[in-house]
Amino acid sequence: MTAALGTKPQKAIVCDVRRALAGRWFWAALLATTAALYLSIGQAADALMDDTQNLRFTLSEFLLMALYGDFGMLTLPALSALPFAAQALHEIKCGAVRPAVFRAGRRMWILGKAAGCNLSGMVLQAAAAGLLGLSLYAVRGGSILLEINAEFNATLLRRMLCGGIWASVGCVMALATETSSAAHLGPLCLCYALMMLGKRFFPAAVMLNPINWIDGGDGILAGMEIVSILLQIVFLKRGVREYV
Repeated sequence: MTAALGTKPQKAIVCDVRRALAGRWFWAALLATTAALYLSIGQAADALMDDTQNLRFTLSEFLLMALYGDFGMLTLPALSALPFAAQALHEIKCGAVRPAVFRAGRRMWILGKAAGCNLSGMVLQAAAAGLLGLSLYAVRGGSILLEINAEFNATLLRRMLCGGIWASVGCVMALATETSSAAHLGPLCLCYALMMLGKRFFPAAVMLNPINWIDGGDGILAGMEIVSILLQIVFLKRGVREYV
């Protein structure tokens, strides 16, 4: 009996992660992110679809073009936050947080929301890259060499960290402003603000510009990921304290 009671609160985390990855907003964000990555490839995609060009790419080359593309990076903040960043605020506003905390406990509710939000942003980026690769290979398999290299793996990991960071930022902004739209628009606005600051006033601070995050600085990104999660937990605690 004690073991059963002990595992029940932990299921709240699994439930939140499952909801984040299986909800309709995750699938909408997945399709939108895949489209954004495809558009980031630009002329290379048109050449690949042109039978007269007779070009051949490795899958890594093609996907790296997509991951580094400006359009994919500019849409990353809002799309990463789309699946689950507003969920905590929604539960707080509609009163669902009270029975949820009663069943699972305050700590598990907070960890579940933080895990679901962050992982949805990370998994979204990996799933979109995988879907794009499968789609291109299915359509033009003869023109694509099925090869994945270490550079692609490292770049995808950095993009996944970016997705987790922006998803957590979206949750923080929604809770801070008590506005659901801030979960999606907030990361986008912050991304553009950091871009302008980096380009106009601090050009030497390369990592200030979010577009450059995918180019390197794994340690910096990992640190930013940890900080964004901790900040998210702080705001989740504050939200629960006010309404429960």
